[in-house]
Amino acid sequence: MPDIKVSVIMPVYNAERFLQDTVQSVLKQTLREIELICVDDGSTDGSLYLLEEMSEKDSRIRVLHQQNQFAGMARNAGLKEASGKYVVFWDSDDRFDQEALALMYEACEKDQAQICICGADKYDEKQDFRYPTDEYLVWRRVPEKRPFNRRDIGKYLYNFASNVPWNKMFLRSFVQESGLEFQSLRQANDVYFVMLALFYADRITAVHKSLVTYRIANENSVTGRAKDATYCTAQALEAVYDRLEQEADFTKPLRQSFANKTIGPLMNVLRLQADAASAKELYEYYKTELMPKFGLFGQEPSFFHNPVDYETTSQIQSLSYEDFILYYARSFSARYRLEEGRRRDAQMKEASLKKVQRENEWIKQSLPYRLGNAIAYVPRKVRGLGRKKNRG
Repeated sequence: MPDIKVSVIMPVYNAERFLQDTVQSVLKQTLREIELICVDDGSTDGSLYLLEEMSEKDSRIRVLHQQNQFAGMARNAGLKEASGKYVVFWDSDDRFDQEALALMYEACEKDQAQICICGADKYDEKQDFRYPTDEYLVWRRVPEKRPFNRRDIGKYLYNFASNVPWNKMFLRSFVQESGLEFQSLRQANDVYFVMLALFYADRITAVHKSLVTYRIANENSVTGRAKDATYCTAQALEAVYDRLEQEADFTKPLRQSFANKTIGPLMNVLRLQADAASAKELYEYYKTELMPKFGLFGQEPSFFHNPVDYETTSQIQSLSYEDFILYYARSFSARYRLEEGRRRDAQMKEASLKKVQRENEWIKQSLPYRLGNAIAYVPRKVRGLGRKKNRG
């Protein structure tokens, strides 16, 4: 068996509905020297049965099983069994471009990179609609110099890409030497791993292409269950901050980048709270402990990459929970309408493109078009015969 170039590590929990489709998009990768390590995290549906059935048909699939300990511990278990030069951590309900592993592997090899990052599209399951987004890779913030590291990108280290692991390829020896592991949290267990990896990496590269299709509006996904884990995101970010505080190279620009990165995830968790009591408790924790610790209060507008974040943190610093909720409801409603408008525009553009493609296909199949092609073919054939005679 050839040396494994990439180990694909996939935590699986009650993913029966999407599992075959996702696994097939891994097995059909143009890079063939791969292994797929699926770690069943105590599924209660038919996921484990499907995995074992598929592993019998393809020797590249290895199946591990553990009692439900969440995705972070499943990824750690898979990492211990991996043998590839590089590893990726892909989810069991997403889809992957057939060239994803090949393109990222080639970029890593070319730049001798420890991390490679690609873009991703979103797929709205409820609306059956796929659309592009720069949420996972903001290309305008990627340095022209490649590979790059924290010293090259400075205040955007944590703001040019998301904290998710599934749009990144990691050099396995780098992960091992850095002592990186996923946390055992119910949610946000990937934050610690990814943020520290970006900090410690000396050589980062990127592929300017969307290679992953991330499924949203799936209630059984990791993100879909975020509302069930109130303090996980805060705990993960605080653990990262506490470790970075011990590093002499945690400079002012990197502190700025880290602080900016925390606002969106923290506010998203606050928004997802199911009752007012838990939301108020979380808000007070942000206001009195977490945000001051991260250096978010008392900053000038220029400190923030997004003006909305400056406004949000300023309001949290000065308002009670009740007053802030009124403010945030109004501002979030406005932002939501703007985002929905952008999404509708993207849907209309895609629908228009598909309509043109259908019309073109219909024209190509029509009798006049085929007759026209046949008539045009005759003079071309005659001219070709004439050239052959002249050469003779």
